Amino acid sequence: MEKLEFKSIVTVIAILAIVAGFAGMLYCLPFLYATRIETLIGAGFPFLSGAVLLTGGLVSLSIILTKKQGQ
Repeated sequence: MEKLEFKSIVTVIAILAIVAGFAGMLYCLPFLYATRIETLIGAGFPFLSGAVLLTGGLVSLSIILTKKQGQ
């Protein structure tokens, strides 16, 4: 019973990380076409952070979903 609750909690957190990462990347995308270097750098770091969140969520979700029922 505890493993099922843990699996569902981790699944929800992974999905939230994926959504937050995608939203962060999508929000910063228009600023990456700026002509000023300050704006470009200011938008680049959150874009990379969103990419890390998205990747981490995808990796954790794939690990949780590929675990066998008995493990």
